[in-house]
Amino acid sequence: MSEDGRVVGTWIMGNDYRVKSAYYGGYPAGYLRRIRALFPDKQKVLHLFSGKVDLKALPGDTVDVNPGLKPTYVDDAQSLKGVPLEKYDLVLADPPYSIEDAERYQTTMIKRNLVMRALARLKPGAHVVWLDQVLPMYRKDVFVQEAVIGMWKSTNHRFRGITIFRRLGRAKGR
Repeated sequence: MSEDGRVVGTWIMGNDYRVKSAYYGGYPAGYLRRIRALFPDKQKVLHLFSGKVDLKALPGDTVDVNPGLKPTYVDDAQSLKGVPLEKYDLVLADPPYSIEDAERYQTTMIKRNLVMRALARLKPGAHVVWLDQVLPMYRKDVFVQEAVIGMWKSTNHRFRGITIFRRLGRAKGR
């Protein structure tokens, strides 16, 4: 635990190269199991930038801009206008990390700060688990960082950071 009360750690995911969903960029083996262990009481889960998700490991709804992936909601993560965010208590976000990744998914790069602004519609107490190589900009009167976890998937893979945010009460003037 850090001096400011945040949980800080590192996950080494091991040499299991499988991605249960068989989707490029999908969650590494064991990732969803670990997230479930951190949040055993969360009931309404939303997978943002979902691509394809192994929903047996962590059931929930999905959001993707690509209708061919058959998400629960076809929507732009930068606005989430068609998603009833107030009903979710856990959001997992795994955006494209680079322009090259976005091109591989046949989409454009997102503006992380716009996604965090859209997620401000979550109810107080909801958590956002953000897996990325970049810490997104966020309002400190809307979200607090509760944990940061570095993640090594395995050899010859990119290092990623997991930031766990908790939605605070209503921001002033909102």
